[in-house]
Amino acid sequence: MAKLNKNWFYYAALTFAVALPFSEGLISTSIGLLLIASFVQFKKSKLKVSFNQSKYLLVFAGIFIVYIVWLTGTNDWKWATYDLQKNISYLAIPLAFLLAPKLNSIQQNRILSIFSIAVLASSLITLVYFYLQKEQSVLEAQEYGFIHHIRFSFQLIFSVVLFLSFLFIKKESSFLLKAGAIAASAFLLIFLIWHQSLTGVVTFLGTAFISIILLTNRIKKRILKFAIYLLLVLLIITPIAYLKYAVDRYYDINEINQEKLEELTAQGNRYSHNLDNGEIENGHYVWLYISEKELEEEWNKRATLKYNNKDKNNYQVKYTLIRYLTSKNLRKDAEGVKALTEEDISNIENGISNHILADRGLSLYPRIYVSIWELDNYFKTGYANQRSLAQRMEYTKAALTIIKDNFWLGVGTGSWKKAYTEAYRLNESKMDPARYGDAHNQYLNYMVKFGLVGLLLILVLIFYPIIKLQAYKNPIFLLFMVIMLIGNFGDSNFETHVGSNFFVFFYCLLLIPKSEKLAE
Repeated sequence: MAKLNKNWFYYAALTFAVALPFSEGLISTSIGLLLIASFVQFKKSKLKVSFNQSKYLLVFAGIFIVYIVWLTGTNDWKWATYDLQKNISYLAIPLAFLLAPKLNSIQQNRILSIFSIAVLASSLITLVYFYLQKEQSVLEAQEYGFIHHIRFSFQLIFSVVLFLSFLFIKKESSFLLKAGAIAASAFLLIFLIWHQSLTGVVTFLGTAFISIILLTNRIKKRILKFAIYLLLVLLIITPIAYLKYAVDRYYDINEINQEKLEELTAQGNRYSHNLDNGEIENGHYVWLYISEKELEEEWNKRATLKYNNKDKNNYQVKYTLIRYLTSKNLRKDAEGVKALTEEDISNIENGISNHILADRGLSLYPRIYVSIWELDNYFKTGYANQRSLAQRMEYTKAALTIIKDNFWLGVGTGSWKKAYTEAYRLNESKMDPARYGDAHNQYLNYMVKFGLVGLLLILVLIFYPIIKLQAYKNPIFLLFMVIMLIGNFGDSNFETHVGSNFFVFFYCLLLIPKSEKLAE
């Protein structure tokens, strides 16, 4: 134990593992601690012994060199400097692992265990805090948590892999430990759904699919193999069937007979019917049966926020009210407002535009509904502002516009900011300039910056060490890479502080085979 206590790098790595699900600031501090500990404990004689394998960390660190080489194409040194600062982890963390005493398998397992427990704790705290705040909609769950919900979703999935490894890899584990691992995994998966990250859910399904295939290869009994193949089929069919159900439900639209549209309200005021606007909520047309005079008068009698005030989401209350009434198949007149409950009034004031979205339980349907609604309105109007999925469509279009003219070498480190702005102009995007962003796809972003040549080079720098050291034989490392590779289709994770450091830290930790001796 005395020798173990001397390894400050090990304790710095433990700190890093705890920081990942809790604090961006602490992650930066942990990088510094890793470097300091590695330099303090550096011994040239020890480095010579382990360099044959550890040298591949330098290959991986070459990703940072890509950013430096592509500076030759930059036209914006401000953003180029930002890119270098943001990606310094590709150099700093591998260097720390290279110089530090080599961690043994016990230390590695403790780091992985501490990380998964930290993720579990972060999830529990987030869940409790959300319900203590009495939020109206589970869609607000994404706003709660210590780090961005997409980055956290990948940590959740990896933690599930780690917990389940106690069942399939560590067969000597006690019954109590295995029961706890199953319970923790179940909770994290429930939390993943509750947290409403579609990117995370899709990544989990992809990871689960590949995990089951890998597991099947180790099974010899035909009946068990058949059962697992059936599970694979269900894993594909179930989400597709549920998505089809959601789409069919959304487009189950009430037929309108224009000749039978009533002209007057119960109070004798004239309705407004806009038949040219196809916007719908729960299969009902939004802009039919509207009497603004009655809406304003009746709403102002009942609500704290007045008709022309802004709701919690910074939209005028009247628009949220009209959509909400439509979602309940109520007419937009005095009688419709009178039919609203006090809970409905509160929902509208809090910016909830559809009663379905007021669900606070465990359901992905509200998030899927919003995504379908966003796409439906985007394809009808081209409007994407403040709509996550629709904005992603605009981001992708802009990225493809840039790639078309910079296919082989990209625009260079730091030049992407100006390139995207110009692409939005060329595409005649209706998005506000303040909402311009890069593609939420890591591969497209690499293509924008470095072209096909740079993208392939980065992939070589990532996979060459894995192949040479046969690290893919480690199931935990293999599934970690699967999570990252799938997740990067749904977001540019390596462009973020948490996402890049999560990837680089565990890549370095799991890449090099571990010694059974205690590091000194």
